[in-house]
Amino acid sequence: MEKLLEQKSLMISSLNHQLLPEISYAPFIRDGIDLYIYISKAAAHYHHLLMNPNCSVMLIEDEKDAKNIFARERLSFNCKVDLMKEVEEDIFKKFDASHGASIMSVLKKLDFDIFKLNIQSGRLVKGFGKAYDITICDDQLIISEGSVMGHKMK
Repeated sequence: MEKLLEQKSLMISSLNHQLLPEISYAPFIRDGIDLYIYISKAAAHYHHLLMNPNCSVMLIEDEKDAKNIFARERLSFNCKVDLMKEVEEDIFKKFDASHGASIMSVLKKLDFDIFKLNIQSGRLVKGFGKAYDITICDDQLIISEGSVMGHKMK
């Protein structure tokens, strides 16, 4: 799970004004169990998240690194989203460290805002028959050991 959380971007699915799902991606950083994205008002998902603060995000193993294309390791979370009116300097420092201070200084002058993704629940898939539920307890992501969901024969 940690390797997936070290990625620099995530896929984000939000609902448009017709309540149809749309998928995009966004660079992100992690602070504890919280995820933060920095997105432009020009992005459709910016407005979707303001209209409906529920989203799903996914981090997935690169195809070139996968042992089997049908069993790529992946991590998904259901989140509640908050537009950050005030952002702690530590969050910007993490974006600088992860994505580059020079690009971040440019983006700070544009129409970009930070959204906090509050993880509600999740799912970790490690391969065939290896899917685990993730819950939150005491500000920790807990992988439920007993929640392995295997495949069944037809």
